[in-house]
Amino acid sequence: MEDILRAVKIASVMIFVFICGISHGNTHDGDTRKAPREIESMKNEDSEKCRDFRYVLRHIRSVNKKQRDVTSVSVARAITEHAYGKRYRFSSREHRLNFLSVIMGIIEVESRFDPDAVSGKDARGLMQVHWPTWNRFFSSQEEAHDLTRNLAVGTGILRLYMTRSNNDLRSALHKYLGVNNDRYADRVIASAAAFKKSVLSQRIKEDLQQRGSR
Repeated sequence: MEDILRAVKIASVMIFVFICGISHGNTHDGDTRKAPREIESMKNEDSEKCRDFRYVLRHIRSVNKKQRDVTSVSVARAITEHAYGKRYRFSSREHRLNFLSVIMGIIEVESRFDPDAVSGKDARGLMQVHWPTWNRFFSSQEEAHDLTRNLAVGTGILRLYMTRSNNDLRSALHKYLGVNNDRYADRVIASAAAFKKSVLSQRIKEDLQQRGSR
């Protein structure tokens, strides 16, 4: 029975992820010369997205101060682009957290925004996708660390668990971790809330500065 349930679970996620249309993305081995141009391009095409990118990058740098700048920029850009993809979005009304805040919270707890992270249980990448369970979604272990691919698989799994849990974030996080661990769920929710708070305070500060400059 357990084997059947496990097979059904994996099949369900496979169907969900393929429906989402996961595509291969760029790895985090970026070119420092490209970053400024890409950021400027983002600013020109969507100022709101660029604003969120700056918030995400600032938060990553505050959490992982030893990370190479080019890696932080690549991770921030990948997370921001992913958050604006409508196919992946979900939110937690109970905790008043939007999609970007939730994934920032889970990535901070899971990997501290390190795309090369590998756990003792062989979970990989930003969202620490468990390789022994979900390796069928990747062509190789290296691809499990690809920013776009890892985000898509990780959020695809979490979104499925949100659906199965009637949009209960805590319950979905238990399923994502594989055990009912309230301490883990509390850490993710607290990290997500802290990011949201920092964004709101920064927005207020920027709005006040803009009004003062008029």
